[in-house]
Amino acid sequence: MKQTFWAAAAVVASSALVVLVAGHGAVVNPPPRNAVDKDLPPWNGKVPDPAPSVESKTGWCPVPDKSGAVSGQNGQSCFWFSNGCAIGCPSCDGSSRGPIPNSKDPFWKRKFNVCNNTRTVATICDPALRTVNTQAECGADDDWYYYSPWRAPGSAPVFDSCGMAGGHRPPDGGFGGIYVNTTHAQLGDKGSEVLPAAPSGTVWRRGDVVEVSWTIEANHGGGYQYRLAPSAAPLTEETFQKIPLPFVGQQRLRWGGPKGTTIAFNGTYVSTGTVPEGSTWVVNPIPRNDFAQTGKVTRNQLVLCHMTVHVGVCRELEKRRVGTYCTCDDSFSGTHTYCHVGLQLTNLPSYSLRGSGSIVD
Repeated sequence: MKQTFWAAAAVVASSALVVLVAGHGAVVNPPPRNAVDKDLPPWNGKVPDPAPSVESKTGWCPVPDKSGAVSGQNGQSCFWFSNGCAIGCPSCDGSSRGPIPNSKDPFWKRKFNVCNNTRTVATICDPALRTVNTQAECGADDDWYYYSPWRAPGSAPVFDSCGMAGGHRPPDGGFGGIYVNTTHAQLGDKGSEVLPAAPSGTVWRRGDVVEVSWTIEANHGGGYQYRLAPSAAPLTEETFQKIPLPFVGQQRLRWGGPKGTTIAFNGTYVSTGTVPEGSTWVVNPIPRNDFAQTGKVTRNQLVLCHMTVHVGVCRELEKRRVGTYCTCDDSFSGTHTYCHVGLQLTNLPSYSLRGSGSIVD
């Protein structure tokens, strides 16, 4: 029996209300529908060296291809997201950002969320589960990112479960992200409405443990979860939240393609205070880039996030120049490195996976 399924990764950042983005990243394998423009120039050509940043307004989301070379095969997939979102708010506003702790303007140098709802209570307070400003007392005035989506995983609103092109509606500018308009999609389009099916040929069998990879382009910490939804159902958060996928095995960093190098380590998981209730999310293992704007990334946090391993990876990547551009300091920037995790597909109906493969008996 075969019926159609959507696959999605729900990714939230620890500082989701930040300049331009709420964290740029995307699924790489299986290929996402958000890569709808991968066959158009410039993404079907050679990736510039060095790769353009997410703030360059060029729409590049470089990822490793199967050989380990830097590729544009993900199109603009990292620019499908929701900007201006916070826990305790009914909707995203698309243009706001959260606190700027080093700002001289008192409007920005304060703890707040975009809808000014101060009654909301964060469910993640343990410093071991937070990814930035971990030295602050939970809920204190200097706990700048108390209302960020990661502080109550899955509870913050989104514009669309499949992302919004550029993270906000037109016009461009302000704190929202960018999207290069193409014949496939334009700034402000909702992924669930405009992205066509994109069969990949990937087949998952019920009960299998499968490998899924994602890439991070602008690291704002936080964490993520994978979900499935029947394509015959409305592609809404309510639908996706019915089938969150549990994690199995270790997380891994891989570079250099199948014959390259892989580093495995134990992930840090969260299942209390999450949405769906009791579902498991995993902490982004790469320390957040701070760039002197925010609460500090502490030494304790770097240890929790396996920073000694990551610095080694970074040095190796700098030496090899295999397609990952990073700074080897206390804020690891893994622009094109992506992590692999194992997913246990259990207790699922006999459905197939639309756009990313299929699940069969």
